[in-house]
Amino acid sequence: MFLKVLATLLAVLLALTSAGFVGGWRDADANRKDVQDALQFAVAQHNKASNDMFVSQVSRVIKVQTQVVSGINYSFTVEMVRTACRKADVKEVCAAHPDKSIAMPHECQIKVYNQAWTSTIKVTQNTCQ
Repeated sequence: MFLKVLATLLAVLLALTSAGFVGGWRDADANRKDVQDALQFAVAQHNKASNDMFVSQVSRVIKVQTQVVSGINYSFTVEMVRTACRKADVKEVCAAHPDKSIAMPHECQIKVYNQAWTSTIKVTQNTCQ
């Protein structure tokens, strides 16, 4: 009897572990529209908060995860670079600065919380600042 209960509990634990827990972080497709929108918002907020006179942009998406809560949390690990565009002059997307010593590629962890039905979106973590 004890072995049946133990085997059942182990099977349930294994199923939960392999499927991931509800509310847990899950890998996401970086090309999904909601993911792109959240990343674009995060970069815009990063540029507003930065004292740098040049615009930064994502040069490479390393990892994207989402978490369903009372809304959606987005977690981005990205490589950011400086562009050749000054903040005041930006009208469109700028290319990364060709000089790597000026572009200063660096890895950032950025988290965004979005609750669409209340029009709430905010950056909750940014290791770039």
